[in-house]
Amino acid sequence: MINKKMVLVALATGAVLTAVNANAADGTVNFTGEIIDQACTVDIGSNNTMTVDLGRVARTAFQNTGDESDSTKFTIKLINCPSTVTSAQVKFDGANDSNNSDLLAITSGSAAAGGVAIKLMTADKSLLGLNQVNSYSYPLVTTADNNLDFYAAYKSTAASVSAGTANAVANFTVNYN
Repeated sequence: MINKKMVLVALATGAVLTAVNANAADGTVNFTGEIIDQACTVDIGSNNTMTVDLGRVARTAFQNTGDESDSTKFTIKLINCPSTVTSAQVKFDGANDSNNSDLLAITSGSAAAGGVAIKLMTADKSLLGLNQVNSYSYPLVTTADNNLDFYAAYKSTAASVSAGTANAVANFTVNYN
């Protein structure tokens, strides 16, 4: 009796495993890429840190949600680019503003401004979404410095903006094509 139960359990288990195996799908994953001689050298100042001064903007400059301050240009310089690298895209990572995830949040604190964030833009002043690779591509040359121009501006994210410090930090990654 025990032998018959064990055989029945074994047959039932085998049937279940066969059914599961029959439903499995097979596929292929191809990985592609290239090992390059070197990447370009980033030249933005000492300790690879840059400070962009957005100035002092009156709170009253932001009358409505979405109002922006004048933009400030900043440049990431790439030098010594190998000939195998012909273009680059830049991704900025940082804390998303709670009202607009495309914008860089102001560093919080008791003296921090409220209702405002930092908008990052490409060389043509198109919005540069935060924490995502953008589609704007900068052409690179090997015979000169490559200046990747960007713009930043304060943008109100609420109907009311409060005065205070309006600082933020973003890290960037250069993706080569």
